Amino acid sequence: MELKADLRLLQRPQLIPKMAQAVEMMALPLPQLEQKLQKLVEDNPLLEVREGSFCYSCGTQFSGYTTFCPKCGRYLKGKEDEEFSGKEFVEGGEKKNWKEMMKEEIFSFIELNREEKMILHFLIAHLDEDGFLRESQGKLAFLLGKKEDDLEEIIDKVRKEGFLGFAAYDTYDFLLLQMIQLKIIKKEEKEKTRREFISHPQKFQKLLQPYQDRIFFSPVQFFEASLGREAKELELPFSFLFPDAEILKVGENSFEVILTPSLYFQLTVNEEVLSFYRKRKKEVLEREKDFWQEKLREAREVVSCLNYRNQLLLRVLDYIVERESQFLLHGFHYFVPLTQKEVADGVGVSVSAVCQILKEKSICFPDGVVRSVKLFFDNSYPVKEMIKIILDNETPGHPLSDQEIARRLDREGFHIARRTCALYREEMGVLPSHLRRRLKER
Repeated sequence: MELKADLRLLQRPQLIPKMAQAVEMMALPLPQLEQKLQKLVEDNPLLEVREGSFCYSCGTQFSGYTTFCPKCGRYLKGKEDEEFSGKEFVEGGEKKNWKEMMKEEIFSFIELNREEKMILHFLIAHLDEDGFLRESQGKLAFLLGKKEDDLEEIIDKVRKEGFLGFAAYDTYDFLLLQMIQLKIIKKEEKEKTRREFISHPQKFQKLLQPYQDRIFFSPVQFFEASLGREAKELELPFSFLFPDAEILKVGENSFEVILTPSLYFQLTVNEEVLSFYRKRKKEVLEREKDFWQEKLREAREVVSCLNYRNQLLLRVLDYIVERESQFLLHGFHYFVPLTQKEVADGVGVSVSAVCQILKEKSICFPDGVVRSVKLFFDNSYPVKEMIKIILDNETPGHPLSDQEIARRLDREGFHIARRTCALYREEMGVLPSHLRRRLKER
């Protein structure tokens, strides 16, 4: 075999750094995107978070907090005069998790006005799986448009009513609150004790030894103990979702989409630092010039990609909500599944762009429940909803078989085979009829 050189030119797609940055930001859900942006701000002195408010649709910056963008008229947040529903942001929303239980307990003990309820729901939404408030109160106050003292007041009120450790930011903080309650230390000694706690943990392990049966290491553990650890309705927690966007019902038959606000969405190039560098540009070494040029390029790319990500997400969600308005108004019987190509053609972008921008995204529906955006592309969704209704109405002593469910679905206009019905039932986490009968008998 003779080897020959081939000098033909070939065109191959290759991602430039800015395009790779944009694709990554588009694909990340809100919590992960915030972590990435936070790290970028820490590493790049030319990136800063701008003050005031910012419209994610048209890019207009303005001071204060308002419901509408003064330039394009887009909704930026929900109406403040609407009653806060307070429904939990959980996938499905059928079983109560510890967050729902905690809210019910707090509301039964504490009198709160509408504003205080809204702050409390927001705080509980940001608690992690152990019950700790990992984000700073300053950041949360900014996102809510409130003062930090307002959040602190609610936290103190809840703690005084027996919910010790509510919104504690780590295990040390929670242990110190318990030590104050047990009168091991005084309240004014908290910060000093914390420093000693971190430096000499063995010392405090001996100090807490006599109180071992009365000490808890997470607020969730403490709350479950207050319920006797026997509350049957307290199930394993669902994955708690903080939505990327929310669908607001703004009229009798109309909806608006707003992005969930984030402090790090308001990134801009720090002009003061940039001006300082430019004044010293002739004096600095070539290596330092390269450093600043690279940071400036990175900062501009991040701001540009972030704005593109938010604008594209809004355009895609606007199109989806417009197409599914009858479903949002009248329920699953009016649901018509979409395809990514259909959305891409409607928005005027590529299918891959739609795929990336909707990847792992979730959205809060008008009923207060957070669902994955994948729902709008799921052919099986209306059938599963009908199966839920059928199973809710079945006779307790005589659970329906898959064949009987399929027949009832057929009468309702959903024509599927028994095997498909069994597959959907398994995906929904519902046991077969003979096992459901055994559970009822017990």
